[in-house]
Amino acid sequence: MYGMYECPCRVAWRMHLSWQLPTSFNPLPLSSMTMKPYHSSSTLCCLSSNDGVHVPRHKYIAISKSELLDAIVSTFDSPKEKQEFLLMSSCLDSILHAEHKSILEEMRADYDLTHAAANQYHHRHHFDEEDDFLGTEDMSVDTRFQRAFIQLLYNAQFEELSAADLMLTSALNTDYLLTLPVYVDWKKASESKAIIFRRGYATERQKGLLIVEKLDYLQSKLLQALFSSISEPLGRWFAEVLERAIEGQEDAAEVWMKRIKEFPVFRKSDMLEQPLSSDDMFSVDQLSDEDLPIWLAAQRAVARYEGILSSAGPRGRLLRKLLTWTGLVPSMPQKIYNLEEDITASEPYLRPIFLSRISLADIWKPASRRFCENNPWKMLKNAFSICLSRSVLQEPAFQELILLYTKEIDQKESMGQPPVLQLKIYENIPIPDLPVIFPHKKLSFRILDTVRLDVASILGLLAYFINYKFENILTSPSAIVLDVIAASALVIYVSRIVLGYKQTWDRYQLLVNRTLYEKTLASGFGSVHFLLDASEQQQYKEALLAYAILLKTGSSQATYVRDQCERFMYDVFRKKVEMPIDKAVNTLMRLELVIEKEVGGLLPVPCSEAYTILKRRWNSFVS
Repeated sequence: MYGMYECPCRVAWRMHLSWQLPTSFNPLPLSSMTMKPYHSSSTLCCLSSNDGVHVPRHKYIAISKSELLDAIVSTFDSPKEKQEFLLMSSCLDSILHAEHKSILEEMRADYDLTHAAANQYHHRHHFDEEDDFLGTEDMSVDTRFQRAFIQLLYNAQFEELSAADLMLTSALNTDYLLTLPVYVDWKKASESKAIIFRRGYATERQKGLLIVEKLDYLQSKLLQALFSSISEPLGRWFAEVLERAIEGQEDAAEVWMKRIKEFPVFRKSDMLEQPLSSDDMFSVDQLSDEDLPIWLAAQRAVARYEGILSSAGPRGRLLRKLLTWTGLVPSMPQKIYNLEEDITASEPYLRPIFLSRISLADIWKPASRRFCENNPWKMLKNAFSICLSRSVLQEPAFQELILLYTKEIDQKESMGQPPVLQLKIYENIPIPDLPVIFPHKKLSFRILDTVRLDVASILGLLAYFINYKFENILTSPSAIVLDVIAASALVIYVSRIVLGYKQTWDRYQLLVNRTLYEKTLASGFGSVHFLLDASEQQQYKEALLAYAILLKTGSSQATYVRDQCERFMYDVFRKKVEMPIDKAVNTLMRLELVIEKEVGGLLPVPCSEAYTILKRRWNSFVS
């Protein structure tokens, strides 16, 4: 009977494994420029069985300006065409640099004003000698700075961290033993309005003997086998009990599922089932002139972060693993991103990017039973060879991450004080280690360390109390001495346990601090400098590539130009790019280098004439 029966909870969970969670964020237009809708990536990616993951193509051009310019110039035949294009590109570069220089000065003034307003608040609070500083201008300064920052994010092709990225983080975290042991205080993260933007994917490598990591992997496999042997019979017993409990009751499984979803261990799976509705997306018409776009986006983002990146500690994660093995909680689906059509595309430049992984399981594969054909001597020999040889671990990573949040303020000083925006930029953060960049994070122990320390503590204390013999002082005068010795031994053992916890804690604290130090690109106003440079380079490369393709093809539709740009990037640089042709065309049309015809699509201005137009615009800058 049991062989034909399937637990109703498994059936109910299986119904929710074909979801997608798109997100979208449209910023407000700046008064000095037209602002396009800002969308976070809604393209989903998937875990691959071939030791890696497929991720969407990059939406920014990752090569340098000089490399792109040299590759484009080499496609022209005559020296005259090459010279004219070089002159035009130089003038284009100068104009975009001048535009971003003016943006930098405006943002610097707004940034200084916001921090001056905060300092002036403290001055008024302590001395009460001056009137309001800047009056109601504080809000407009904050709004202007945030909108300018969002515009730069859009130009530089940074995207809000999507639910798909978060789900990939959670999925890769399940078998990544090098994950830094932190969890986020989501209540404080919500109060600080934390939000993350990312650009691009990369791979992070770690080389060395990795002896500790290799031994940890062996211990984790032993624990996994132990828990699996316990959880599987427990799951069968629970299924039988549930079958008897709901027998003859209609809709009992649905009622039961609604009740158990209230428990914290199930909240993560419950969050994965809920796609974002249109109410969670920003629209230009919904925001007033005083609304702060970054703060409004952060209110929605933190809830998504908390729902997918579980805040449970190691014991909670261990309980979740046990429930997953029993079948009560679904495991993370292999298909996180929907890229099946792109993966099977006929042209290689249209396919998603594949990021390979080299995990500890791959390193230990030569010592597995299947590889050694159940030969114990060969398994032992290969195991020693693996432990004593240098190895390489490779993990998918976020290439660039921008963290925005407000600084924590004392409650007594927070009344009436405007929040100050904090900026940080990181590079090559391994996807499983994403929580390490959040503010208000806390250290925890890995599941392996928790089990190891807890089991050692419990077994040691049990052994002490079992072997300890209570003797009557009257019948045995030496009992007092024995009691003192036994108590001293107990104190020493407990001290060793405490020191073991502290040593592990200090090691993790050092790892977290070192990771953040090594991977920080910029902070404070230096982040604005970095973002301005990224925006300038991206606009230049987009416009230059699109204009060069239009010169070669003549009058063309935007879709055809986009396809040719993507093909060029793959053929020359082996880079898979999802060309943002709309942004490139907008830049070219704003600079009067392209004419949009009613019939025939886009028509480029000849290179010599384009140089004259750009030179005239440049003269207007310097005059």
